[in-house]
Amino acid sequence: MLVLVNPVSTGTRLTEAFREEGADFVSLYEPHLAAARDADTTSPRTMTHHSTETTLAALRELKPTAVIAASEYGVLLADALAHELGLDHHAPEQAAARRDKQLMVQALEGAALPAARTRSVATERELRQALSELHVYPVMVKPRDSAGSDGCTICHTPEEAVEAYRATAHRTNLMGGTNEQVLVQEFLTGTQYIVNTVSMAGRHLLTEVYAERIDHTEGAPVLRHIVSRPVLTPAEAEMADYVFRCLDALGIREGAAHTEVMLTAGGPRLVEVNSRIMGPSLAPDPYHAAFGYSHQHLVAERFLRPDDFARRFDAPYGAARAVAKIFLRPDRPGVLLSADGVRTLRRLPGFHSVDRLPAVGEPLKDRHLTTGACGIAFLVHEDEELLRNSLDVVHDMEDAGLFYRLGPEE
Repeated sequence: MLVLVNPVSTGTRLTEAFREEGADFVSLYEPHLAAARDADTTSPRTMTHHSTETTLAALRELKPTAVIAASEYGVLLADALAHELGLDHHAPEQAAARRDKQLMVQALEGAALPAARTRSVATERELRQALSELHVYPVMVKPRDSAGSDGCTICHTPEEAVEAYRATAHRTNLMGGTNEQVLVQEFLTGTQYIVNTVSMAGRHLLTEVYAERIDHTEGAPVLRHIVSRPVLTPAEAEMADYVFRCLDALGIREGAAHTEVMLTAGGPRLVEVNSRIMGPSLAPDPYHAAFGYSHQHLVAERFLRPDDFARRFDAPYGAARAVAKIFLRPDRPGVLLSADGVRTLRRLPGFHSVDRLPAVGEPLKDRHLTTGACGIAFLVHEDEELLRNSLDVVHDMEDAGLFYRLGPEE
């Protein structure tokens, strides 16, 4: 018996992977995710978390063998429940640092790992003091606890930083919390990567490495696409080892982690670790076409067939094909009239599939967030240069306003 906590977003793909394996599990939802609970058609059973006492009593009757965070919303609750039930999961003493970006940096510093210089501020006065202490521009201003590039702003002057702080502080973030504090961080320059892992008993399996293309639009970092790295360069291999040490510093021992890291001229620097599977789209087939597995299926294997999973540690990292994931976007906000570019996309070399394509008549607004709200496309091919040529075609269409045809906002 397993417990999946708050399986929303790509957590639905995780429940599907466990269901494919015929697993005995229950999906536990917090009350504010009642709509997702009611729409859950995959989980064999669902429960609602009303209080720690009542949930623990119910789970003790079920005798679960693991409690797993099935989305960013489930990270803290899964850790707390696993700890109270005496189950192996992540180290409880580092639970807060796995969600709070300031504590995350402090955990790395405590482990003597290089990290971006970061300050947490609650007032404009503290902000100005932090800017004076960092004494470097540009800086990144962002919520202390959020996701999906929500509220991230690149600032080149104190005035821009103050404006970004005012736009972020005390606002509701993507996770539903209030930004009581805001982070000011030195801006990291280099190539940003995604490093996905699945851990067992504190040993980390490298599952996927992706290089990201991030454009800076209207002062915000905008993720355009990621491309997998089937073979790692020496610098990328060093980066992967750095990520393993970050996972150790944050007490990550069991299950998935999704880590963002910048490979700078001075070496790798952590952006953030997320102790759950990758988002925002994990349609499994393109990943299986490239790697032979998906992130969520490896998590299911780790908890259901640990002997099979353990044998993966003996195999070197590598993949037969590269996979590219495009975060489709319009050139401006508006109401979708047609998705003309999809016809071209489907004819491009390496095209595999599209996911979460928006419907005609739907307003397209979240152009700067990495939520995949404007659609996601997948390309898979053994020739990475061919994939990059196809990526260029798609991005040129997006930037020219030719991929999505929009009407005025209502």
